[in-house]
Amino acid sequence: MKIVAVVPVKEKSDRVVSKNFREFFGGKSLFELKLSQLHAADCFDEIYVSSDYTSLADRQSELGFTFIERDVEFCDNVKPWPEVIHQVAASLPEDDETSVAWCHTTSPLFDEYSKCVAAYQEKCSGGDYDGLVAVKKISEFLVSEMGLPINYAWGPWHKYSQHLPKTFAVNGALFITKKEMMVRNRYVVSPSPYFYETDDVSSVDVDTDLDFEYAQFLMQRKL
Repeated sequence: MKIVAVVPVKEKSDRVVSKNFREFFGGKSLFELKLSQLHAADCFDEIYVSSDYTSLADRQSELGFTFIERDVEFCDNVKPWPEVIHQVAASLPEDDETSVAWCHTTSPLFDEYSKCVAAYQEKCSGGDYDGLVAVKKISEFLVSEMGLPINYAWGPWHKYSQHLPKTFAVNGALFITKKEMMVRNRYVVSPSPYFYETDDVSSVDVDTDLDFEYAQFLMQRKL
């Protein structure tokens, strides 16, 4: 089973200035760190970078990836996300049966790629699953904006949190399915994905300046 990784990354970010390319930790940017993690996993046949930042093309040999230029209209946060997914997946020079791991730079604490690929191959070989999604378990009491409990009930029958039904949050760290499915469905989550559970640290997503600083703190603690 051939499996490739794709890193979709934009030159500019709206909420965090130069989020992907300024120094993050140990002299590396989020982008450089993610490339290092993907190579260290040693489980991908090819690593692609889809971006409007054309200067990255000059770093293909240095960082070991294949650059695919993405039109700026697919990087403006206006184009619907399904259209972006379709464009990125369709641009990969791979056949439809190739499995694609969609990897975000904004998950710097996540590096379990080899384990995920092994789980994906094992689970999908049985026919019960057709993809993999990285998730984080939620053990919290959830209520809607209408003040209605979602995963429990108020009253003397109120359960302890460890007895709540399993609920998961998609953390955005990794999605895997076949290229054909991403292109056809214009989505990174397949119809029947296997949930690969990660911990709170690995699930950190860098979306704000505070997230950036928090992720830096956690990286320091990992050493």
